[in-house]
Amino acid sequence: MNTPSFSGVHRFSAEFMTTPFEVLFSGIDSKYAREASEAIFEEIGHLEKLLNRHDPTSEISRINSLEPGEEMRIGWEIFSCLDISFRLSRQTAGAFDINTPSLLKYGRNPFSRMWKGRRREAVPPVELIRKADGFSAVRPDRGSPPPDLDLGGIGKGFALDSLRPILADWEIPDALIHGGTSTALAMGRPDPEQAGWPVGVGGGGTGLGVPKRVHLRNRALSGSGLEVKGAHITDPRTGRSACRHTAAWVSHPSAAESDALSTAFIVMSDREIDELCRKRPEIWALTIGSGGTYRLYNPDALKENTMSLEETK
Repeated sequence: MNTPSFSGVHRFSAEFMTTPFEVLFSGIDSKYAREASEAIFEEIGHLEKLLNRHDPTSEISRINSLEPGEEMRIGWEIFSCLDISFRLSRQTAGAFDINTPSLLKYGRNPFSRMWKGRRREAVPPVELIRKADGFSAVRPDRGSPPPDLDLGGIGKGFALDSLRPILADWEIPDALIHGGTSTALAMGRPDPEQAGWPVGVGGGGTGLGVPKRVHLRNRALSGSGLEVKGAHITDPRTGRSACRHTAAWVSHPSAAESDALSTAFIVMSDREIDELCRKRPEIWALTIGSGGTYRLYNPDALKENTMSLEETK
């Protein structure tokens, strides 16, 4: 994913979650842009402390340490992130699962077992409880592997979604924010001549007509692939390395959803992706196969969601 330069656009960067985050603002002066970027980075730093499973004091690390039947209070950020994660795990039949480290260790993925031709309802590793005075997480007594939650496949996208209120407070309608170039959130456009923020897609696809750039507006885009790190993505349902696609790109109004689904689509079959996209027309997706072949899902979402696509000649 690449982000071209524009005149009048202010860029700021900082490292969080072991990856560089970059903020691009358009239509405001440089001093105001810098102050807004500081507020953006402060919020990302706050979320990093909550989501970091390697920090023993973080909320996610404390959830991973729960004993069977034990309950703990959690903030709305972790509640929201886990709620989205568990919902997407159900919708992808386990292709996206934040409890993959535990599944691989104990070899018990509820989605991998069949019962009378229908998939069993998976028991999440923790139960989320919404109370009048806040939120809680409870580890079930039985029925699921112990929690070893890893939010690496959704955390960056969730962080980007959490920045929307800050952009609104600062009255900034035109911005592009990305985390490690793998997930980008585009609001407005860089200038009136552009349909949206141009963001590169396509991975290593070189076949005729493979899309190379999406003009993104008021949506998020995420990409996952094997080109840089090799077969580093594991299918939670089988424990084997992903090999169905070399790259997957997903656009959705939510950066958290696009982030998670791009990971899931790497391991899902064409049929599985097609079925999910038919149920959810707001999703736009592109997968790259071996030999540079590609496939688009919900192409009409480009027009309906203020996106446009550039293809190779």
